[in-house]
Amino acid sequence: MRAILLIVFGLFVLAGGGLAFVRCEGSPPGVSAPATLALGRTPRQVAVEVFDEGAGLRDVTVHVIGKDGEKLVTSREFGGGFVSGSEISRETIEVPLDGKALGLGEGESKLVVTARDWSWRTLTGGGTTRTEIPLVFDTRPPRLSVENTQTYLQRGGSGVAVYQVGEDVVRDGVTVGELFFRGHPFPGDTTGRRVAFFALPQDVPTDPPIRVIAEDAAGNRSAASWGTHFKERRFPEISIQLPPQFLQNKVAELADARGIDAADRIAAFQTINSTGRAEDERKIREVTRESVTEKLWDGAFEQLRNSKVTSHFAEKRSYFVEDEKVSQATHYGYDLATTAAAPISASNSGKVVYADDLGIYGGCVIIDHGFDLFTLYGHLSRIDVKPGDLVSKGGVIGLSGATGLAGGDHLHFATLLGGVYVDPVEWWDPKWIREKVDAVFAVPSGPAIAETPARPADAPAPDVAAPAAAER
Repeated sequence: MRAILLIVFGLFVLAGGGLAFVRCEGSPPGVSAPATLALGRTPRQVAVEVFDEGAGLRDVTVHVIGKDGEKLVTSREFGGGFVSGSEISRETIEVPLDGKALGLGEGESKLVVTARDWSWRTLTGGGTTRTEIPLVFDTRPPRLSVENTQTYLQRGGSGVAVYQVGEDVVRDGVTVGELFFRGHPFPGDTTGRRVAFFALPQDVPTDPPIRVIAEDAAGNRSAASWGTHFKERRFPEISIQLPPQFLQNKVAELADARGIDAADRIAAFQTINSTGRAEDERKIREVTRESVTEKLWDGAFEQLRNSKVTSHFAEKRSYFVEDEKVSQATHYGYDLATTAAAPISASNSGKVVYADDLGIYGGCVIIDHGFDLFTLYGHLSRIDVKPGDLVSKGGVIGLSGATGLAGGDHLHFATLLGGVYVDPVEWWDPKWIREKVDAVFAVPSGPAIAETPARPADAPAPDVAAPAAAER
């Protein structure tokens, strides 16, 4: 009996010793939080993660220490016990911060996060971690001044703003209604001067509010408008009959590439023209998300030489089969036709960011010209460049074709600014480039930029005879 008791006692001691060894772990809780914080007029929430893989989390408290002393912001208990510890080893705490409610004064203070676990190393106190985060309370909006005076814009067109911001700005650019177009450092300037190119989408509300905005790390925002004159435009509406051969061959080809059931050719076309088109546009937005922060282009862009315009920007297209409407879409570029397999040249200097198949656009090349300006070349039968290549104005990038959703050999040419399609005609116009772009970059820091009305964006160079081709 004594032997059995000794064995039981030994096992108890071993178990207790093992438990004590585990529960006396020396690693305090971990805290993951921003290195610094800035708080403005608008309350915000900050995510703070606490974790302890040993004894488990016991509690966490968050205080703010300002000029008027220490105030509790939030606290959280995780349960558990001295013997059992806690099953919760990791938790994210959303810390509400309201500078006014907390009585913070302008300037620096501290956010203090204190986390405890159920470790026995300090007997009943648990392991403790105290993290101090510098916190700046700032309610002053950032400095902002716009250099533009009168700016003439049109639906589907482009614009540019030049402005000055303070050193504390973390986000700036131009807003057109709900759209935001980011700003970039003005070339060669170190005084806080910025430039932002922006677009007026073809479907933008009439006379949209256009403002330059600047935001600081605390969330304070400044906004400034200037004299803008908005010109309305109407875009053509056209009807396209889908011939049986197109449905039989082209639709079957694209449906097979996308894994779409082509038993019903009309239904397959509807899916390609809606869901497929939307997927391709998302891909284009992804490709054009980042841009070189310098001006790569030189002068006016070039329309494909000796080309005939067969479709215009922002056409509202309705598709018919035997006089029954089956689908619709907006055409966001120009269709340009010359001869079959014609050499396609870069409209201006830039950097290739995409060169591959792109759904309805077929063989496609996208060129970054800097400052969020891109050109797109679709339906190519051959691609002669690759991503990363630097191309010069007029340099051949491939051959025209009828790949993708095209009913004949031609080039689909489009211009995007900040991910928004704009009318290429302005960028083809040397006078518009001189007055709206080159003049902006030539103006020294300080004086406002006065713009003169640009001539209407008429069609570019006269069309020349060419085989008719229509993108479907």
